[in-house]
Amino acid sequence: MRSIVYMFLIVGAMVFLNGLQAQIPSSIAPGDMAKYEQMAKERGYTESDLNSARQKYGAHNQAGQGMLLDVKKITAGDVTDSTIDEDILNDTANHEVLNTISNTIQGLQFFGYDIFSKIPDAFKPNAIGPVDPGYLVGPGDVLRLSVWGQAEFQYELTVSKEGKIFIPVIGQVYVTGVPFETLQEKIKSLLSKNYSGLATTPQHTFMDLTVAKLRPVRIFIMGEVKQPGGYTVSSYATAFNALYSIGGPLDRGSLRNITVIRNGKEIANVDIYDYLLGGRCTTDVRLQNNDVVFIPPRGKTVAITGSVFRPAYYELNNKDNLNSLLTYCGGISSLTNIDRAQLYRVLPFDMREGVLSLSRITDIDLKNYLLKKQDFTLYDKDSIALTPLYNDMKNQVTLSGAVMYPGAYQSDTLTLADLIFKYGKLIDEKSFTVRADLFRLNDDLVTKKVFPIDLQRLQNDPSFNQKLLPGDSVLVYNKEVERPFDLFVSVEGEVNKPGSYTMSTNMTVADAIILAGGFARRAYRNSVDVYRHNNSSVDSLCDIFQVSLPDSFSYLDENVRSFRLKDRDRIVIRVNPEYNEIAMVKISGQVRYQGNYALISRSEKIIRIIDQAGGLMPDAYLRGAKVFREGTRLICDLDKAYYGKDERENVLVKDGDSIFIPKQPNTISVAGNVNNPGLFSFVENSNLRNYIGKAGGVQDSTEMYLLTGPNGETKKIRHFIKGPRIKDGSSIVVTKKKAVDQSNKKQGPTVAEVIRDTLAIITSAVTIIALAVQLRN
Repeated sequence: MRSIVYMFLIVGAMVFLNGLQAQIPSSIAPGDMAKYEQMAKERGYTESDLNSARQKYGAHNQAGQGMLLDVKKITAGDVTDSTIDEDILNDTANHEVLNTISNTIQGLQFFGYDIFSKIPDAFKPNAIGPVDPGYLVGPGDVLRLSVWGQAEFQYELTVSKEGKIFIPVIGQVYVTGVPFETLQEKIKSLLSKNYSGLATTPQHTFMDLTVAKLRPVRIFIMGEVKQPGGYTVSSYATAFNALYSIGGPLDRGSLRNITVIRNGKEIANVDIYDYLLGGRCTTDVRLQNNDVVFIPPRGKTVAITGSVFRPAYYELNNKDNLNSLLTYCGGISSLTNIDRAQLYRVLPFDMREGVLSLSRITDIDLKNYLLKKQDFTLYDKDSIALTPLYNDMKNQVTLSGAVMYPGAYQSDTLTLADLIFKYGKLIDEKSFTVRADLFRLNDDLVTKKVFPIDLQRLQNDPSFNQKLLPGDSVLVYNKEVERPFDLFVSVEGEVNKPGSYTMSTNMTVADAIILAGGFARRAYRNSVDVYRHNNSSVDSLCDIFQVSLPDSFSYLDENVRSFRLKDRDRIVIRVNPEYNEIAMVKISGQVRYQGNYALISRSEKIIRIIDQAGGLMPDAYLRGAKVFREGTRLICDLDKAYYGKDERENVLVKDGDSIFIPKQPNTISVAGNVNNPGLFSFVENSNLRNYIGKAGGVQDSTEMYLLTGPNGETKKIRHFIKGPRIKDGSSIVVTKKKAVDQSNKKQGPTVAEVIRDTLAIITSAVTIIALAVQLRN
């Protein structure tokens, strides 16, 4: 039953692959149906199995009806060479086997095609260049003949369509098909009849013949290439050169059976594997005009994976089998298990008669084929997997830890003392010499026991030594197991290189500071703070020590070495409170001398900076002055501070402040919800209402008026009659009420709708009452 399903599925796939429009039969005769069911029963399938197959594949075992098959349709976009077999058999009982094949060869490349992935410029057609001695001259070539010595001349000679060149002193010479080296000798011989110096010894006349311009050769490359059609190649190109110059065959094209057709006859059969595996190909030929290079579809293809040098898909000729495949893949590694290789196969057409399963896994005794020089027949789409040897090394022990030479050692005659002291060698400054541990497998060969080893006794008492067993492992510990050796102190604050530093046993504060690059410029040098861990009680965290340093501090002063540091101490150097950098303020605009000015004292104010800058220019406008601190405008009225001597507005300045004093603007800005926003001339004593009027008045939905004075101070005004007087340089912004979102507003019936609905209800009630009265009467 399943073999019938396989047959129709595979036939359907082959119909697609060959581009046929044939129809697959939709039914099988009842007699044939019974025959296949009987065959299935003989191979152990139960009636329940057959019923499941009938349901799965649409089979009907009724009188007069055949077995109907729904063949999966495969489109060109759904199938590739490497997935056809899986697509055909995807819903069969061989699903797990095919999954194994797919996982084994997933990502495997087709051998040889990557050589064509990059085309060097040297292989592009070139009209000039040297030729080899065997180059055959032909029509279209341009030869350059040069003679010098007793006679001197130079001619460029074009080979005519008839294959001839004309040399003035000789006449016509037939050159087509003559190897270039032979042609040189031929022309020299002809010229020597007129120029005897060419033939004398020593020569008095010399000759040189070169190819000045190569003829183009037009060929056709057809079959399984990316762009079949006509190409122009160099006149000395071979079939391999031509393929190389266009990117080679497609993956589905053959590398083993490339034919060259000339005048309708096959003149050569090129095998690219000869180039790839041997570096030469004796069957390759030079191409001539109108030659056809034909690449047929790829032939028998077999995958090999596992413990080989070049796992890949390989194309095999009809005579190639297992031995050839092993040669192509570079042979097998010495670490390969040659007792068994796995062959995954989908049976070829001529082996499918009367079988229930089309796919096979076969174990191959590879040793017989390698040692007895036998061969094994392979078929298209076979896949062979070679497995590496299992690492069954048992005669070893391992040494690890604080030794010079850790690693694996031969355990056959090795003792514990030899392993540690003779071969591994302890490291004096690292190895913990009190104890090492020996780990030995238990009888279950999984769990281990640990045996403490007294290293000092092992070194001095031969009776304590013992022979090691296979699988033992020895660990020599580091001295850090006894006490920590990563001792350090940290230095932070006003030093040049703050950080953590390895502590010496007699380290002092001066030692730590010099390790940290010394005091920084702002450092307070008379004392430092040292913080130390305190584990004396649960509540204690650390102790604080304030170490005083003399005014005449020296790093070599022995008086400062009395306080010794301990592991994890943190040393903090504070900033000197009396240290100050020079603070600068920038002033620009309408002052006499713009630029940066230093602050003389901490109580420096803006007016003194203006005086330092030479005072104000005649058109300076202090009401509009702007003071910025850390990017933010500082609101103050310098007009009151400068002219009115108002100390409340004369603010203190800080390092980095910038002051800008503008010119008199003589304008008022009106913007926002007005009919004509813009700049308007300043008029002394004009109020808010005047400027709103000049701007055409406000529009609907006005909310408020924002009045910003020249010094940046802003007032909010909602209602006014005339409004405040406006200072020069002020700006007026009229804001608009936000629109109410009507969609979120609860919608209710209008008054008209309520009246209408009420009248309708009353009318209905009156009508009902009238009908009731009439019925009663």
